[in-house]
Amino acid sequence: MVELKKITWENFRECLSLDVTEDQQNFIDSNVYALAQAYVAATNDKFPPIAYAVYNFQTVVGIVILVHKYAKDNKFYHENCYEVVSFMIGRQYQGKGYGKEAFARVIDLIKTFPEGKAKAICLSYDPKNDTARRLYASYGFTETGMINDIGEVVAKLPINK
Repeated sequence: MVELKKITWENFRECLSLDVTEDQQNFIDSNVYALAQAYVAATNDKFPPIAYAVYNFQTVVGIVILVHKYAKDNKFYHENCYEVVSFMIGRQYQGKGYGKEAFARVIDLIKTFPEGKAKAICLSYDPKNDTARRLYASYGFTETGMINDIGEVVAKLPINK
C-alpha cells in the first residue's frame, strides 16, 4: 500500500539515500539538492514547500515536493496552482507500480487544498523524459505549449471541484 508521509527526522536519511538510474540523472535533481532547495524556499520564499516521503508499507520508496503558487507570482501557469516541483521513485523500487500509485496519492492530497484553493496542478519535465510525459498524461495532464526557464515542458491538470 503506497502512501505519503511528511518528511521527518525519522525518515530524512532514507529520503536522502534514494537515487534514480544513471540515464534518469539528467532529468531530475538529487534528493539532497531537492530537499536543500525546499529548505531555502521554506526560509526565504512566499511559497512554502510541502515535502513528503513516498512509502510502500514501512519502506520509503520516493519523495515528492509541492508548492502552492498564486497566479500573480507565476509566469508559466497563469492561475493559482499546486506545482509538483520534484517527484521521484528510487531506482530499486521502479517498475513495480509505486510511481503510478504514488502520483494518484499526490493528486488526492492536492485536491484537499492543504495550503489553499487552486484551479490546477502544474508541473514541468524535460522534453526527452518520455516516462514522465506518459505518467503525467495518464492522469490527464496536458502540455501548455510553454517551455520554462530551464527548458522543460510545462503541463497542467485542472482541478475539478
